[in-house]
Amino acid sequence: MISYDPKNWLRILLDFPKSPVFRTLALDVAGAGVYAALVVWIETDVIRVAVPLGPSFLSILGIILGLLLVFRTNTAYDRWWEGRKLWGQLVNVSRGLAHALDAMLPAGHEARTRYAGQLAAYPASLASHLRRPRGEPGPHEPNRVVQELVRGFHDDVRAEVLPRETLVSLAPLLTAFDDITGACERIRNTPIPFSYSSYIKQFVVLYALVMPFGLVKEFGYGTVIASMFTFFATMGLELLATEIEEPFGTDRNDLPLDDISATIARDVNTLLLGR
Repeated sequence: MISYDPKNWLRILLDFPKSPVFRTLALDVAGAGVYAALVVWIETDVIRVAVPLGPSFLSILGIILGLLLVFRTNTAYDRWWEGRKLWGQLVNVSRGLAHALDAMLPAGHEARTRYAGQLAAYPASLASHLRRPRGEPGPHEPNRVVQELVRGFHDDVRAEVLPRETLVSLAPLLTAFDDITGACERIRNTPIPFSYSSYIKQFVVLYALVMPFGLVKEFGYGTVIASMFTFFATMGLELLATEIEEPFGTDRNDLPLDDISATIARDVNTLLLGR
C-alpha cells in the first residue's frame, strides 16, 4: 500500500506516470484516439455523411454507464475496507490477549515466550495464506497456529499456570482468530461475479466505439481528445475497482499486511517479553 500525504497534491500529481492504471491504459487510450481520428476522417473527408447519433443519445448511455461504474467501485471499495477493518480487529485482539496474559503470567515464565511467538506468527501466516492462489493445496497455517495457541492455553490452565476463570474471560479473544480467518477467506474466495465485471468492460468499450459517431458533427477533430479522456476515465475506474477488490495481494493499493503483521509482532513482544 502506498503511504502518502493527501494534502500534498504535488506528490500525488508527480506519481501519475507511475500509476498502474495509467501504465495499463496508455496504449489503449492512444488506440481510442486513433480510432476516433479514423472515424472523424471518414465521416468528414471521405463519406461526408454523419451517422445520426447525437450527444443526447450519448448522454443517456453515459448516465447508465455512470451508475454501473459507481456501483462497481463502491462494491470493490467495500471489500477493501472490510478487509482493513478485519485486520484492525486482529491488531486489537492480539493486543488484548497479550495484555491479559501479561497480567496473569508470572514475570519471566517460559510461557510468555511461547505466547509471544504464536501471536506474532498468526498474522504473518494469515497474510501468506490469503495471498496463496485460489485452489492451491497446502496446509492451513493460520489454523495450525491458532490450534497450538488454544492447546497451550488449556494446558496452562490445567497446569494451574493460568487461573481457571480465564477459560471464560479469554474465550472470546481466542474465538476471534477463527472469526477473522473465516471473514478474510470469504472476501478472498468470493470474487465479483465474472458476468458483472465482464459486462461493464464490454459496455465501456462499446461506449468508446459509439462516442466518435455522436460527437464528430459538433466537435470535428476535437472528438479525438474527448474520446481519449472519456475512455481513460471510464476504463480507469473499472481497472481501479479490479485492483482494490482483492485487498490481500501485493499490488500498490492493496492492504499493507506485512506492516500490520510487523506491528502486531512488535506489540506482543513488548507486552509479554518487555522488548
